[in-house]
Amino acid sequence: MTLDAALARRLRELARGPAPLLVASDLDGTLAPIVPRPEDARVPPATLTALERLAMVAHVAVVTGRDLATARALAPVSGVEFVASHGHEASFAASTLPGSDAAVSGRLEELARDIEARFAGTALRVERKARSVAFHYRADPSLAAPLREALRELPEGLRIQPGRLVLEVLPAGGGKDTALSALIERFRPGSVLVLGDDLTDVAMFEAAAAFRAEGGHVLVLAIGGGSETPTGVVAAADAVVEQEQVGGALALLAEALADAPPA
Repeated sequence: MTLDAALARRLRELARGPAPLLVASDLDGTLAPIVPRPEDARVPPATLTALERLAMVAHVAVVTGRDLATARALAPVSGVEFVASHGHEASFAASTLPGSDAAVSGRLEELARDIEARFAGTALRVERKARSVAFHYRADPSLAAPLREALRELPEGLRIQPGRLVLEVLPAGGGKDTALSALIERFRPGSVLVLGDDLTDVAMFEAAAAFRAEGGHVLVLAIGGGSETPTGVVAAADAVVEQEQVGGALALLAEALADAPPA
């Protein structure tokens, strides 16, 4: 699928922007297509190749709600950093990211068992992660209302994060805005590219906007733009790209960076 000429131009402009460049991308729905079962998700080989090439000429990070081990398995690319579990896990040390809490982990497991019992016999899928529990109702969207009601009063120290046909419960704090801030602190970029497709990514988009307000060169891409993409995601982005185009966009950026004159 051919990239829009205007987007290709903006990517080339980004490559010529202040160095170094940080590329921070969501995983599911962005690097990997959305699938009915989360365990079946895969990043296309061409996109992995583009990430590998990009990591040679820029700082690249995957910012995801997946746990760290799963994210690494889905994007096994040398040189890529990860901020996983909505900012509660990372492949590097960062004092600004929250730590783990055994008591909260116990509350998450109790909640998972309770919801499983309440929705036994339905199409609800419960996905346990290292620092959160995701309740997927993609197979039966009518479960959204009763699920929200069941999660209305959460145990202490937990919060709810809506997504595309999923409600995720995770420890308080964190967030993809915190994740991007930690990456900016780590790499001190002059330019930033951010990609995402869901409500969880809006916080990351807003953190990128704050970096832009401080003088950084920023490009924010919303992935999708169809009926399932939340309007807030598109509204917070500079441009929209189809999920099938993500690998091509990253490859074009890697090529433009390789061709860019030294700073």
